Amino acid sequence: MADGGSGSVYPYQPNKGAAIFFTVAFGATGLLHLWQSWYYKLWRLTSHLLFCGLLMVAGFVARSYSAFHNGNGEAYTATLLLIYASPPFLGVTNYLILARLFLFVPYCAPMHPNRMVAFVSTLTALIVVLSLVGIGYLTDRNSPERSVNIGDTLTKVSIVLQIVVGGLFFLVAGLFHSSCLQRRISNTRVMRPLYAAYASMFFFLGRNIYRMIVHFGIPVLKHEMNNSSLVIVVRYEWYFMVFEATLIFLSLAVWNVAHPGRFLPPDSRKYLAQNNRTILDGPGWKDSRTITELFFDPFNMFHASDGNERKFWEHNGYHRR
Repeated sequence: MADGGSGSVYPYQPNKGAAIFFTVAFGATGLLHLWQSWYYKLWRLTSHLLFCGLLMVAGFVARSYSAFHNGNGEAYTATLLLIYASPPFLGVTNYLILARLFLFVPYCAPMHPNRMVAFVSTLTALIVVLSLVGIGYLTDRNSPERSVNIGDTLTKVSIVLQIVVGGLFFLVAGLFHSSCLQRRISNTRVMRPLYAAYASMFFFLGRNIYRMIVHFGIPVLKHEMNNSSLVIVVRYEWYFMVFEATLIFLSLAVWNVAHPGRFLPPDSRKYLAQNNRTILDGPGWKDSRTITELFFDPFNMFHASDGNERKFWEHNGYHRR
C-alpha cells in the first residue's frame, strides 16, 4: 500500500507480519552465529556477524512496534538508526575473513592483511558515525532545514563510502583469487570461504545500491512528505523488504552455511603449503609497524618501516619458483 494514512511517519502502511517475520529470521541467524562462533572458537573473526544480527533484530523489533504505532516518530527513528548501523559491520566482517585467507595462503596475498584491516576498520568507523548522525538529523522533526540538508548529505556520503568498500573488496579479493589460480591453489579450505565472501559482499553491495537510489532519488527529505514526489522505491514497502531486509539476511546467512570455522584453522599461524594440500605451522605474518603508522599509512606507501615482512613461506621446502 502506497499511503501510510493521516499522521503516519511512513509513506505506506507498514506490514506488521513482515516486520515480525524478519525479527524472527534475524534472531535465528544470530543465534546460529552465536553457536557457530562458540563451536569453532573463532570469536575474533566472526563477532561482527553477531553484532550485525543483534542490530537487525533490535531494528526490526522497533519496526514491529512502529508498524502498530505508525505515527510514533521515536520508534521510526530507532528502527532507522539500528538498521542503518548494521550493514557496515557486515562489510568489515568480509574483510576480516579475507584477511584470514591472506594469512592462510600468504604467498598469494596482494598486501599485508593487517594493513587492509586497519584501513577498512577506520573507514567503517567513519561510515557508522556518518550514518547515525545523518539519520539523526533527517528524522528529527524539530531540525531546521539546514540540519536536514546536512543529514541528507552525510547519509549519502556514508552510502557511497559503503559502495566503495564493496568495490575495493572485489578488487582485492579478485587479485588474491587470480594469484591462487596462477599458483594452482584450489583447496576447498580456500575457495569455499572465498566464494562465500563474494556472495556475502554481493548482497551487501546490492543493499547499498538500493539505498543510493532511495537517497539520491529524493532531492531533500522534508518533514512533511508528499507521496507523489517520492521515487517508487520509497513509496512501496516491498522494495525495502526485498532490497534491504532480505539482502542483509542473505548476506548473514551465507556465513551460517559456509562458516569460516569449517575451513580455516583457529590458529592464524597455520598456513597452506604451496603443494595445495599440506597444512604447516608458521611463525605468523607479523607487521612491526606501529599503530600510528598503520592508521595513517595502511598501505605503507611511504615505507616508514619494512613491516617485518619476512617471507617465511619461501623456506618451507614447498616453494616453487
